[in-house]
Amino acid sequence: MAMTLRLPDELGAELRAAAEEDRRSVHQTIALAVENYLAVRETAEVKADPDTLRALAEARESVREGDVVYGVDAVRRLLRGRPPA
Repeated sequence: MAMTLRLPDELGAELRAAAEEDRRSVHQTIALAVENYLAVRETAEVKADPDTLRALAEARESVREGDVVYGVDAVRRLLRGRPPA
């Protein structure tokens, strides 16, 4: 998606300085900043959802207890042991 971005002069100068310090283009710096913003926003949404937090806590507990399988073969072995649905 093409987009035009108009920034106040002061913010544009800070952006150019940050890009130069990080040895990135201004475009790359803006893209990274937007990606970071969206990730922070998504994290805030997850933290605000009690069901999601509960599911994450249960997953952490399963990992801590070793109740986790890895790989396709392990999943197939588990599925073979289940009764037909």
